[in-house]
Amino acid sequence: SEYRYELENNLEPFKGLLLGLFFISVGSSINFKLFAEHAVLIVGLLTALLIVKFCVVFVLGRWFGLNRSQNMIFAFSLAQAGEFGFVLISFASQNAIYDEFTSGVLLIIVALSMLLTPLLFILNERFIQPKLAVSDSQVEHDEIESEGHPVIIAGYGRFGMVLGRFLNSNGIKSTVIDNNPHNIEYLRKFGYKVFYGDITRPEVLRSAGASEAKVLVIAMGDRAQIDKMVQVSGRFFPHLKLVVRAVDVAHALDLHHKKITSVKQEVFDSAVGLGAEALKHLGYTEHQSHRSSNSFKYFSNQYMAQLQKRYTPDDPHFAMEAHRFSEHLENILMMQQKQSYRSNDCAWDPESLNEEIEKD
Repeated sequence: SEYRYELENNLEPFKGLLLGLFFISVGSSINFKLFAEHAVLIVGLLTALLIVKFCVVFVLGRWFGLNRSQNMIFAFSLAQAGEFGFVLISFASQNAIYDEFTSGVLLIIVALSMLLTPLLFILNERFIQPKLAVSDSQVEHDEIESEGHPVIIAGYGRFGMVLGRFLNSNGIKSTVIDNNPHNIEYLRKFGYKVFYGDITRPEVLRSAGASEAKVLVIAMGDRAQIDKMVQVSGRFFPHLKLVVRAVDVAHALDLHHKKITSVKQEVFDSAVGLGAEALKHLGYTEHQSHRSSNSFKYFSNQYMAQLQKRYTPDDPHFAMEAHRFSEHLENILMMQQKQSYRSNDCAWDPESLNEEIEKD
């Protein structure tokens, strides 16, 4: 056993070379004259192999829950014969299980099936996947019946779901609409009542009860769709109060420029909260990290209000102005860290802390 282990280790660097030599020898043994003489038979058997393997793998993919797009890739990638087929055919030929004609035909079929694999992937990517994408986007929309809820939530992904749960826990019922069919299917498995529809269309909004609702929460993650929602709701349902998710600072400023006052940057609070947790791991006390996070939020909101007054779309000097405000915020927070805490420090009370910060 020691000798065998030593031999395997010595051969390890040459395994790739040996494998390459094996496939070269197999390739050189292919009888192209046989292919020319029996092309119809070989092409027929090759087609049968690809179709049968494709169908078997496709059924298995559906059985294990792959969607149509993933399943097509899965089936095309395994439709060909494997490299191990060369080994089996050579073994069968050497042991007189197959005659020379059968072995030759099988070798050609295995080699051609492997050769066709890249072409199958190209066929799938260029012709089949685009059609699947179009058919997915043309899923029939739900018939939305207004239940008289005061709130409509447009977009029920990870952001909208938390928001919806929060409203529901406060006794506020919402009509929830999402435009992602896969997301809808997933949410319904967990008992969520979510309608599928293109919420950017005014008729869909109207059927959802926009004429009677008071608040429209735009919680989608795509900036273009958010902006379109703002435009459509402002034009057809001007009475609705808009509560809008902003994807970043620039988007938040742009929404404020459009007179949307209830705007929240999507990751701001969670990022600051996680930063406060990081401070505690670096030796800050609970009191210090809480005070620092509240100060950061307060000054960020103050500076956002100042930036909104100066913001105009496509202003070439705005980036410099924003950078200056950011540096100013950092300097103020650093100065606060150096100050000693007073006996009346109000870090645990956000409103009192804001008053204290203003005095400082």
